[in-house]
Amino acid sequence: MKRQAAIRWCGIISATLVAASCIDLSVDPDEIVAIELGDFAWPSIVAGDTLRDASGAIAPLVARLFDGDGDPVTGPVEFLVERPGVRVVGGDRLVADDTASGTIGIIASTEGVQSVVRQIEIVGAPRSLVADGVITPLRWVFSDNPASNTSQPLGVRVIARPDTGVRSWIVTFQLEAAGRVISQTDTTQIFLVGDNGRPSYVDTTDASGGASRRVRLRIAPGLVAPDSAIVTVRASYKGQPLTGSPVRLVLPISPG
Repeated sequence: MKRQAAIRWCGIISATLVAASCIDLSVDPDEIVAIELGDFAWPSIVAGDTLRDASGAIAPLVARLFDGDGDPVTGPVEFLVERPGVRVVGGDRLVADDTASGTIGIIASTEGVQSVVRQIEIVGAPRSLVADGVITPLRWVFSDNPASNTSQPLGVRVIARPDTGVRSWIVTFQLEAAGRVISQTDTTQIFLVGDNGRPSYVDTTDASGGASRRVRLRIAPGLVAPDSAIVTVRASYKGQPLTGSPVRLVLPISPG
């Protein structure tokens, strides 16, 4: 097949971005036929700041290029934004305007091939972490029943100034029981779960700035249930703990 006869597929994403993804089905194994925009180091970017990772370091945008055999290759990459509010500085650094807000799409492009669009949230600068909601004691039953032996959510909120929640911010949780920190891989007796019941120690805040995890207690012969659990919650910005972080939540545990 000659190059000019190659089949090309493009998905339209918006008036300002001509294509969200394009795959050039060519027999030339050295030709770049696909590009993938890598996951963002953080799900949001603070207005007036640059995209950062969990440590607070500046995190560049990353793209991967592939040839006709599906092998990774190198080549020129350009990052494009869907609308004003964020801009790309120095070729790969994403910066948000001081007054920007909302959700903005980003794509990567090379030699006429563009990636699928990825969305990032623009948020206000987080200032503090506070406990959110009332702690309901966990009263367990025997034989073990996940519905009964899982606590109500233990929640926190990430707050900006003024008193508004910060969405799309990562919050981490740690569990202690019977005088020891519980490993995140230990599901023998007591562990943290998300709303879906699966083990999880990290949450991303919702539109109100809220994040939560539940305590799951397994009841089985030979296992002595603790009388309480301590959930320690942390959040940071630019590598520094938010005011109030860590938040310590104590869950009373007793037979039902």
